[in-house]
Amino acid sequence: MDDNSIYFRLPKTSRKGFILEFQKLPHMYDRLHYHPEMQLIYILEGAGDLFAGDSFVSYGPGSLFLFGPNQSHVFKSDPAYFSNDDLECRTISVFFHDKSLGDGFFDLEETMGIQSLIERSGRGIQFKQSVSEQMGSRIFGLIDLKGFERFMEILDILHLLSETDQYKYLATMNSSIPLSDQKNEKVNKVFNYILDHYNEDIKLEDVANIANYSQAAFCHFFKQHTQKTFVQFLIEVRISNACKMLRNTDYNISQVCYESGFNNVSNFNRQFKKLNGMSPTAYIKNYKEKELVG
Repeated sequence: MDDNSIYFRLPKTSRKGFILEFQKLPHMYDRLHYHPEMQLIYILEGAGDLFAGDSFVSYGPGSLFLFGPNQSHVFKSDPAYFSNDDLECRTISVFFHDKSLGDGFFDLEETMGIQSLIERSGRGIQFKQSVSEQMGSRIFGLIDLKGFERFMEILDILHLLSETDQYKYLATMNSSIPLSDQKNEKVNKVFNYILDHYNEDIKLEDVANIANYSQAAFCHFFKQHTQKTFVQFLIEVRISNACKMLRNTDYNISQVCYESGFNNVSNFNRQFKKLNGMSPTAYIKNYKEKELVG
């Protein structure tokens, strides 16, 4: 593989069932990548957007995700993490194969629940806040455990995650066939351009040129590899950032509308409700009520 390869290699661990990785970085690894191992990742610190499967979702401290083998995904830290040296991202990941513990281990009656979780991971999983709050301290506590104790604790965590119904899928289809590195690079360039310029007037011609395609070929390429049209993806990026502004700033709805790249408040309200199931006003009210309860 060349230096532009996005195949993510982990250290050789033939004698370990699980690999625990603690990362402390200025910002998340922001290229679409994949690896043959499953990855359970808990966000201790850091915020931004995740694209996996055909979902574009925000993440922040306390977020918990499970990616299946060879599932392409990218975490894009918020812009502040690229310009503010005081900010950092901290994550804990558990990597493992379905054969990590030997052939047939997850087929045992006692571990069949985990096998079901492994099968579901092919669509990517985002666990709900109630689950991440319950499991977060235990995942963080893995750092202080060694050998058999860590091994058993990870098994118990996976067992509990296999029993919950408090999650949502990140992909509509189960897929373990990643993009080629060349196509990953093209998607990366487009993603990064959109995420950096979402509040500007982005034209189809601009992103097609970035990927070195004609407009028609680009539309086919983008839909084939993200399960979304370019326009759908751009709207989701803008609405995701609008949600952040509603949560984290004092901007009114009109300001959020224009700052997130929309040029029409009624269209902004319509798209916001379509994606979030509620109006921006209801979203703010719901968020503030949760903050008071919390």
